[in-house]
Amino acid sequence: MSKRLFDIFLALFLLPVALPLILIFAIVLGVINKQFPFFVQERGITLDKYRLKIIKLRTIKNSSKHKNRLHKNIFFKSFHKENISKFGSWLRKTGLDELPQIFNVLKGNMSFVGPRPLMITDLKLLKRNDWEYYKVRGSFNSKPGITGLWQIFCNRNEGAKNLIALEKIYEDMKSFKYDLKIILYTIPVVLTANNADAVFSKITFPIDTSHSKNNETEINFVFEKSSSTKEYHDEYSVRLSGDWWDEKGSKNKENTETNSNLKLIKIKTTAKKVG
Repeated sequence: MSKRLFDIFLALFLLPVALPLILIFAIVLGVINKQFPFFVQERGITLDKYRLKIIKLRTIKNSSKHKNRLHKNIFFKSFHKENISKFGSWLRKTGLDELPQIFNVLKGNMSFVGPRPLMITDLKLLKRNDWEYYKVRGSFNSKPGITGLWQIFCNRNEGAKNLIALEKIYEDMKSFKYDLKIILYTIPVVLTANNADAVFSKITFPIDTSHSKNNETEINFVFEKSSSTKEYHDEYSVRLSGDWWDEKGSKNKENTETNSNLKLIKIKTTAKKVG
């Protein structure tokens, strides 16, 4: 099944549930914020690639107080907290504020799984402060995604390096099977309200870079899940050689040594009883 057909099928399958939820969320936000609950925002992978307009639920109440501070940091915008209600914060922590993007998936300018589309102001900041990472992002051929490796496993403290590393790993490894795995990993993030939001940042899936060397990037992360009786910790590791960031090396399909480093390896699963 092609990625586009899968996106259409899943969007149509979820739409009967998503549409009533979007309307309910909009009504509640409208009553709480006393503002129109929807707005349109332009985003993209870069300033020139996969630009699109998405409909957003207005979780942040409009305020001019922080107008000059809005876009100084892509990954942390905690100063918005005072303008977000408890219901709005819950929406952001679950990621359910992203539900309207299902219409972008149906339209075809987004996918369920892919790199995170960033606001235009954030893309300008990324281009100015992290040009090399921005350039790598420009090489992506994946459509923006509602969820993805960075959306699930991100460590915002690592900034642009972490964003681009996880997104580049997905770009080089993407497959139907891999998309299914990422979607399944997204479900507990939603159900447990553990979305790593820019305003309410919470590092649920820590990334350990203590063993990283200057000539390589090593990303170790833990995916946590639990049942009524046990807690599980699945440990994963990705190690990227120093020349992985080299544009020619990363695109050269004959360079099997470089490609072999782009594998998501499950190290081990540990479980312990609850209580």
